[in-house]
Amino acid sequence: MNWLDNLIGAVMPERAVRRWQARQALGEIRAYEGAKRGRRTAGWVTSGSSANAENQMALPTLRNRSRDLVRNNPWCKKALESWTGNVVGSGIRCNLASHKKLGKAYKRWANSRKCDADGHLNLYGLQALAARTMWESGEVLVRVRWRRPQDKLAIPLQFQVLEPDYLDSDKTQDLDNGGYILSGIQFSVIGQIEGYWLFDRHPGEIGRLSRSLQSKFIPAEEIIHCFRKTRPGQVRGVPELAPVIMRARDLDDYEDAELTRKKVEACFSVFITSGDSGNSSIGAVEREDKPAGRMVEKIAPGLIKRLGMGESVSFGQPTPSGGYPDYTRDQRRALAAGGMVTYEMLTGDYSQVNYSSSRAGLLEFRRNAEGWQWLTFIPGLCEPMVELFLKAAALKGLGELEDDFELDFTTPRWDWVDPVKDMIGELLEVASGAKSLSELARRRGVDPQTMWQELAKDYAELAKLGIPINLNNLIAIGAETDPPDPGDPADSKQTKPRKRGVSHSRRKEHA
Repeated sequence: MNWLDNLIGAVMPERAVRRWQARQALGEIRAYEGAKRGRRTAGWVTSGSSANAENQMALPTLRNRSRDLVRNNPWCKKALESWTGNVVGSGIRCNLASHKKLGKAYKRWANSRKCDADGHLNLYGLQALAARTMWESGEVLVRVRWRRPQDKLAIPLQFQVLEPDYLDSDKTQDLDNGGYILSGIQFSVIGQIEGYWLFDRHPGEIGRLSRSLQSKFIPAEEIIHCFRKTRPGQVRGVPELAPVIMRARDLDDYEDAELTRKKVEACFSVFITSGDSGNSSIGAVEREDKPAGRMVEKIAPGLIKRLGMGESVSFGQPTPSGGYPDYTRDQRRALAAGGMVTYEMLTGDYSQVNYSSSRAGLLEFRRNAEGWQWLTFIPGLCEPMVELFLKAAALKGLGELEDDFELDFTTPRWDWVDPVKDMIGELLEVASGAKSLSELARRRGVDPQTMWQELAKDYAELAKLGIPINLNNLIAIGAETDPPDPGDPADSKQTKPRKRGVSHSRRKEHA
């Protein structure tokens, strides 16, 4: 205790006790190395702001930079394509086959472009577009467009995928009824979303500056807002590239600088010097004897400078780029981590992995992708779309589902690294009772009832034609002819990855 503490203790004992308690608490906090202050953390600026406070000002810049990287950086574009192709692929499908009439209507509607308000994509194309927008911009808005009878649509429902720029992010205020508007989203007094304030056109559209930007209120029932929520209370999504935007930019600059250095070195390939002159030819100008005595300045690849008698020739030696491959590889690993893909998926470089490590990386990626599918995309986008279709179908008299009907979604099937061994493993699980045949069918991306009906039809047709088939013999033949993988000596029966995807599906669980 110093003299000030002694003085306060003599005059105000209670105040002195509080000061001592505060000092003890500060000491406990600084017992954590991460909470200590010093030269190592002098430039570490942190804030205790909420997710919405952090996002509101940063989101426009993050979105624009993320889009720029996808447009101009091949690695970021590849990460986006790999992510979308794996988590959405040819579409996340809902099975309504148990209701024959509704199932046919849904299949016909989903496979046509009549579900798209812009008339370009079918339902699964809209899913892929929404997933791309979420990855690139952090979130996506889907406008629900109900159509009139004169539009002559079998299902009077269309969807319009919008970028988050349509949302009036600057609109934040309290309302007289106790509600509030936060980043263009209007909430009730109890925090329920009532609607969205949207512009009628994209704010960055060509020719838009000549018009006033006025947002309009759209009820929540007419908007599907999907984003990955990572913090409690978060109402807007953040681009997936946000943690690695600066790394991607720095890597671009580094590669450009390295390329420029190589170009400059290539310009100085041959030097001719004279034994009685100490002058260097670097930076000199090439003189052509002309009547006017004009000096010609020129540097180009392959330039040879002649200086006169007693000349000697030396060749430029390009300096090696020490550490260039290792540095760029590490930076691309960081880009892959930020883009939620593996390094091999990002670059196509499998030189650093064998069969086992490649498979382990794919399993980790697939767990993350499944979490995104079943925790974000399906409940946030796919379910609302199907529920709206069922509502529109009921209005057209196509029937209704039971109240306790559970929507069943099938995700894209995964590619098997070793098809024969993976299939044998699946069959062993079924034989041991650890997995049902229905679950096996769903993991193959098909509805069990549809699969049984198709098998019964095929077997009946084969029997009618007198063609025998024995699945057990086919499995045994496949196991015997499975070639070894020379890249992994620990396993004598590895097979090379198939080029065409063999994927899985998963049935949604409801409480």
